[in-house]
Amino acid sequence: MAEFHFLRPQMLLALLPLLLVWWALWRGQDGYGQLKKVVAPHLLEHLVVGEPRARRLQPVHVLSVIWILAALALAGPAWDKEPAPFADDDAGLVVLLKVSGTMQATDVQPSRLARAKHKLRDLMQARKGLSTGLIAYSGSAHLVMPLTRDDRIVSAMVEDLTPELMPADGDALAEALQLAASVLQRAGVPGSVLVMADGVAPAQAETLTAATPSLPVQILAMNSPAAQVEPGLARAASALGAPVLRLSADGADVRRVAQRARSDFKAVAGTASGDRWRDGGYLLLPLIALLTLMWCRRGWLVR
Repeated sequence: MAEFHFLRPQMLLALLPLLLVWWALWRGQDGYGQLKKVVAPHLLEHLVVGEPRARRLQPVHVLSVIWILAALALAGPAWDKEPAPFADDDAGLVVLLKVSGTMQATDVQPSRLARAKHKLRDLMQARKGLSTGLIAYSGSAHLVMPLTRDDRIVSAMVEDLTPELMPADGDALAEALQLAASVLQRAGVPGSVLVMADGVAPAQAETLTAATPSLPVQILAMNSPAAQVEPGLARAASALGAPVLRLSADGADVRRVAQRARSDFKAVAGTASGDRWRDGGYLLLPLIALLTLMWCRRGWLVR
């Protein structure tokens, strides 16, 4: 409750007319107040039948409470945050797929590149309906597909990627990361990056910290899970603060990637635009409705 505030404080101005009404009543506009001005007090108690109106619950009292509660509800009391609606619909993930000669190795069947394509198709299914982009890199980085929710297009595009299509063999991970940052920036959505690679050249690993933007990154190592992580890939992961996930045959790797992408998005969106203050005004509606029912009582308005 330390952060309690009103989302629409200007709506509290609606209380001003109520204050004027109460000021008028206090000035003696009530009939009983008028009698007190002209009748001696010791005679007035014998002339008035029943309890004086000022001491009874009157419609104006209930109306005042309803008015106050309605003004508070419209002002939007808030003290905690909630995820913005449809926030996950904007969860962008840019996949950096290494398409080099080393990715044709067969320590992972049928090959590292073929397995990467298969895992990418599974990932698209796991993230169905969410935005995914694709960048292919080797000696240079190239945008294959900007962020899209159409998994069929991404799956079709990735099938045609081969090392022979790349202008030059090599490793341009830093360039690919910069391109991924620009893709997310142009789309105007927070997101993260997945690197699917079997290794990172030593020269690339040494320049990643200074040359790459600050983005949540995770790495799926595309070599045999029985082997150690390639040293350059391990250094790159350390420089990027990125976890290295290993391949699995049961799809657990894809589920971990999807879960990590979602948590990375929430962390980025929480500081960008993903969270909003929860409007607590609706909590007052049942009480307002209950008090309004009192107006249905027979004879209430003629008291």
